[in-house]
Amino acid sequence: MGAIVFDNYVFDSWLNKKSDEILSKVDKSTISTEEMLTLILKAQTNHFHHMDVEFREEFKTIDNRFETLNSKIEDKFKWQIGIIVTLFTGIYLKLFLT
Repeated sequence: MGAIVFDNYVFDSWLNKKSDEILSKVDKSTISTEEMLTLILKAQTNHFHHMDVEFREEFKTIDNRFETLNSKIEDKFKWQIGIIVTLFTGIYLKLFLT
């Protein structure tokens, strides 16, 4: 049994059953065009599932990279704000308290 594609359990169950029936008779007799199309459909649904898994993994990787980049930008921004505040505090103290 393959992976559930399109969240359609009825379709997936039917397709698995039908493709297993067809595959069991491949060596014994010839299969019709309709049966060949059913096997092609099964192959395509398996392909869709694997591509979905790969794309989700890639999207997670991209999200992690953006989170890392955002974290680095936030850290740099905090340092810059800290330096600016320190600089202005030093200037204020130098100008007004001396």
